[in-house]
Amino acid sequence: MGGRIQAIILAAGRGTRMKSEVPKVLHTLFDRPLLDYPLAVLKQLGIRRPIVVVGWGKDKVLEYLDHQAVPVIQSPQLGTGHAVQIAKRKIGHFRGDVLIWPADMTLIRKETINQAIQEHVRSEATVTILSSFMVHPTGYGRILRRGGRVVGVREELDATSEERRIQEVNTGVYLFKAKPLFDTLKKIQPKNRKKEYYLTDTIHLIDEAGGRIQALPYALPEEALGVNSQADLAHAVRILNRKTIQKHQMEGVTVVSPEQTFIAPDVRIGRDTVIHPWTYIERGVRIGKNCQIGPFAKIRSGSVIEDKAIIGSFVEIVRSKIGKGVFAKHLTYLGDAAVGEGTNIGAGTITANYDGKNKNKTRIGKKAFIGVDTLLVAPVQIGDGAKTGAGAVLTRGTKVKKGEIFVGVPAHPLKPKGRRR
Repeated sequence: MGGRIQAIILAAGRGTRMKSEVPKVLHTLFDRPLLDYPLAVLKQLGIRRPIVVVGWGKDKVLEYLDHQAVPVIQSPQLGTGHAVQIAKRKIGHFRGDVLIWPADMTLIRKETINQAIQEHVRSEATVTILSSFMVHPTGYGRILRRGGRVVGVREELDATSEERRIQEVNTGVYLFKAKPLFDTLKKIQPKNRKKEYYLTDTIHLIDEAGGRIQALPYALPEEALGVNSQADLAHAVRILNRKTIQKHQMEGVTVVSPEQTFIAPDVRIGRDTVIHPWTYIERGVRIGKNCQIGPFAKIRSGSVIEDKAIIGSFVEIVRSKIGKGVFAKHLTYLGDAAVGEGTNIGAGTITANYDGKNKNKTRIGKKAFIGVDTLLVAPVQIGDGAKTGAGAVLTRGTKVKKGEIFVGVPAHPLKPKGRRR
């Protein structure tokens, strides 16, 4: 698929309604920039190295892109049509199909894009518009049809009152045959209220030239949400979170209160694990079977929690591996730690993993017992079956041997009492 399709991602806009100095496409949805979502889908479809049109805040966007795409700078930003004209510089004499995708359309699924591509290729359409039907279409461009045939797209600012009643909306995602697209772009004019070059103006021109245009309402209304404001971003979080939780529920995970639980899309959770309210699980986390997580737990990226572990109230796990059957039930921070099978972590345990320069590891063996309010100043090693007393402070570089007991501040080995004569 990647060989016959060139993708262009439109990421040049400032996003004025976000009221932010951060470029709109770098605002995050579950710890991932909005721009990352279309990039990831294209990669899954085998469309690599798309062209990304960058404009406002270009330095930050270019830094994020690194080598994931081919950037092109749009300056000044004169509209979507102008952005695609700029992108043509990187396409040259390409004669395949061009997929155009606004970067703020983050919720469109791979399956939806793939279905649109397959139908575009099968039908040999000049233009395919990915559309959706909405009960309340305010803010979206409308699909104009005459006798069922698509004849244009009207932006809402320029729409008549009758056109605004149309419920079929434009997602902003298109597939064009390359030559008609670039030939038509030369003809568009900024004759609209925003004085911009609209990509949508190519539609009626291609229709007048006899091209075949189709609008495919394959996108669900939730997929068609464009993120243009902080409220839109929060709405996108709710949609994505709900769909993610529903997927886990179908696979045997109990989520006690979905409305008070946040799980990133690529988290993996085993069957019969229970997620209690006010738990936040970041991207890339792996949780085993029969675990108990929360309430008020935070599991951050880079963490693995094995089967039958209990991560309880106000516990934060960061870049750590928690072994099978570990108990960490209360008020604990485990950062850059490896905790062995069957270990009990007492309430108030803290791994002081950051020394101001480096993140250091704490290694705790199997079936150890870490007393309440233990402070572990990493790097620290604790052997199998070892124990710490309540309030112990294990200073940097401490090594507790198998079966030893460390107590005090700073912690030291507890020597067994001698026998009385």
